[in-house]
Amino acid sequence: MRVRLAFSLIVLGFGLVLAKSSAFYSLGLLAPVLTLPAKGDFEAMAANLTKKGSRALAPASLTGKSGVKHEFAFAVVPDSGKAKIVIDTELSVKEVDEMKVLKFYVKVFDVGPEKAVLCVTPKLGERAATLAKEYGIVVIEDETPRNLVAKAEEMVNNTMKPGGA
Repeated sequence: MRVRLAFSLIVLGFGLVLAKSSAFYSLGLLAPVLTLPAKGDFEAMAANLTKKGSRALAPASLTGKSGVKHEFAFAVVPDSGKAKIVIDTELSVKEVDEMKVLKFYVKVFDVGPEKAVLCVTPKLGERAATLAKEYGIVVIEDETPRNLVAKAEEMVNNTMKPGGA
């Protein structure tokens, strides 16, 4: 009789499988997987804002000044068509580097939102943080990917309030 147990370690981004057979135990590593299980949470966040009268999209495909379409995890786009807020995510098992910030900045520069937010796990590296600050990108960091959406939602709600920043 064969028994299989699967464990998922989101912090490390690896899945472990322990298989018991009559003769031996085997421990195998599956391909690294790190996902943001909160995709539905960004969608719920968009639905909540839409109910309040804002046009929110998750995921969002926005066309920049160049004519290129850019994908974001979330965006608030008023009827004027100019994005008010864009949010994207970068998840890693180590510090997120400056290339990820540059990639996000290119999209932001082309789309031209009022506020750009980059949600990262676990955190930005020192050079990446310097770039984000220089480019005016708001950074939300958390060791736990699931917490990023709640933090982003709080920031968006504060921004959408009359007189919000």
